[in-house]
Amino acid sequence: VKYQDGMFLVDSSKGIFYSKNLVVASGGLSYSSVGATDVGYRIAQNFGHKITPCAPALVGFTVQPKEAWFKELSGVSVFAHVAVGDKNFEDNVLFAHKGISGPAILNASLYWKKGVVTIDFLPNLDIDKALSGGIKQVTTVLGLPKRVTKAYLEFSAIADKPIDKLTKEEKDVIGLLKNYQFAPAGTFGYTKAEITKGGVCTDEIEANTMESKLQQGLYFLGEVLDVSGELGGYNFHFAFASAVKCAASIR
Repeated sequence: VKYQDGMFLVDSSKGIFYSKNLVVASGGLSYSSVGATDVGYRIAQNFGHKITPCAPALVGFTVQPKEAWFKELSGVSVFAHVAVGDKNFEDNVLFAHKGISGPAILNASLYWKKGVVTIDFLPNLDIDKALSGGIKQVTTVLGLPKRVTKAYLEFSAIADKPIDKLTKEEKDVIGLLKNYQFAPAGTFGYTKAEITKGGVCTDEIEANTMESKLQQGLYFLGEVLDVSGELGGYNFHFAFASAVKCAASIR
């Protein structure tokens, strides 16, 4: 793409095209199987725009060997509280053969860079009361699917036995389910990510028109920009809203 003599020249595999205005709505890097590429970022850089580093977002986490018990539960979903930095989400988490996913995890991935993610697998349980004693088995008092509790107990080398037979150390290990901390190995990558975070720096875009501040007649829309939202349709909405703004302003 070049700009010369008041016109954009687009040299493509389908031939050369000329236009007074050029709209770049090429999306991010997610889902290369449907044609996603970095062409929008390359065009932006060609006209002097800064690109905020990109990363997969709204995506599941791969895990370290110490979280191998996650993989044994592939397909099981539980309601949990997930925290990353100062962001907190309460929704389902889904164990997967690669690690962990589900709505709460996808939202958390939007804010995760590196470091620890904390999961409360028992957000509605008073763990101290549950482990205070009694003859009920561990798998019956936590309120989790038995498959989940058994996998965690087996991985922690704790037998499923009556609560009053547990040692203090065993209770402490079980109690970690209220504040389970792990450092993801990474994410499932762009092939599974719903969006790409990062992109064309918005400081260089006119908010009311979506036009480049560096090149008249050049517009950037949707996911190619450094704008990303949580689950709930916000990313679709921004793509559509930015298109409306652009369409209304093109001369």
